[in-house]
Amino acid sequence: MTDTALFISGTGKMKLFSRVIGNPEGETILFIPGFTGSHRTWDRHFQALGSEYCLVLVDLLGFGQSPKPDIAYEMDDHLDALEETLSERRDRPIHVVGYSMGCILALALSERLPHAGAKRVLISWPCFENETQARATISKSSWFHRWLAMDSELAHVACKLMCRFRPYLIPIAPYFVRNVPPEVVQDGLRHTWPSYSKTMRNVLFKGRTIENLKDGVPTLIFQGRDDHVAPLAFVQSAVQGISSVTLHVMGGDHSIPFTHGEEIAERMARFFSG
Repeated sequence: MTDTALFISGTGKMKLFSRVIGNPEGETILFIPGFTGSHRTWDRHFQALGSEYCLVLVDLLGFGQSPKPDIAYEMDDHLDALEETLSERRDRPIHVVGYSMGCILALALSERLPHAGAKRVLISWPCFENETQARATISKSSWFHRWLAMDSELAHVACKLMCRFRPYLIPIAPYFVRNVPPEVVQDGLRHTWPSYSKTMRNVLFKGRTIENLKDGVPTLIFQGRDDHVAPLAFVQSAVQGISSVTLHVMGGDHSIPFTHGEEIAERMARFFSG
């Protein structure tokens, strides 16, 4: 197991914090977490894939232990950082797994780098047609997501207060979030207002990746039947008639990688080996 230290390369592109585990000679599987998530999203069930594959678990740009530069956090900024992080593994196929907002980045990355999309797995894909639909849908799911979708000055003030009191909030934050491991909740506080607000706006709300699904890349999607953040109906509509996509619907909500990790990981193993 190795951790990649943070640095800015000679090209000016940033590498992400990454944990590399598993078989160094195997094909690569890149795991991309959701918004405010971290490499610790992927528990022992997912890490068991390391017996056959080289797993690269990352923190997104601006979150967790990755760099937090003062930039626009456009889609291309995130893709540049992912590409740079994978730069030493381009000589072999790279499969991509994304959770929530990580699905949007996974689809965009495989469009940009065909070698980085040999096979794709999308978990709880927020499949929106436009920003208006994205904000309206997310705002209806819970009080927290309603506040999230506001992207307002109030949210800015709250985020600044969270940053100021982060050392005190990290130990208690897990008590307020259900179905998510404590360490993932704690990592979710490690961001800045620019990385938080701009990534939310430019990737989660404005990221258009539905068209990237229609390229023939084998894709396995796991979607919770009770997911109100990323509704199943939107995904069913998007994948209709696409033969390269398999949609697996399961009981649960947006937290299925945490509540159904073992089942998802087992199906992923069969998908990648098939």
